[in-house]
Amino acid sequence: MSEDEVVWPTGMSDQDPAARARPLVFNPQGFLVAILEDAEQAERARAALAAAGFAEGDLRVYTSQQILDSWERFQAERSLPQRVAGAVTDDPETIEQYFGYARQGRAALWVHVSDDADAKRAVRALADHQVLHFRHYGHDSQQDIHIR
Repeated sequence: MSEDEVVWPTGMSDQDPAARARPLVFNPQGFLVAILEDAEQAERARAALAAAGFAEGDLRVYTSQQILDSWERFQAERSLPQRVAGAVTDDPETIEQYFGYARQGRAALWVHVSDDADAKRAVRALADHQVLHFRHYGHDSQQDIHIR
């Protein structure tokens, strides 16, 4: 993996680390997540961010089915220590919210952001898109912005 390649904290595609290779505790840093109505809206939002100067490698869209499939695969493949740590550290409200959106057919656009200024720039670039919810996993804190 190259120095500038993003290690995505979610997703179970062939290009992502296996479940057992992931940290014991889910603690993403430097990501903005935008929840949109559907995959089409998420792709439009991704294109807007690319046009605003965000690198293609820093943008990833997950359809509702990909979100649900990745979660099922992750649950099946994670190690015993990961399951134990998850039982203690996983936030059930966050899990229900994220996967609740997926069960409603919503899509997620994950954006790798180096700092708070990049996160704010991404939110501004998505102002004209139908974003339902933003979550910024900063380096020191986590912040939610509910749009509707």
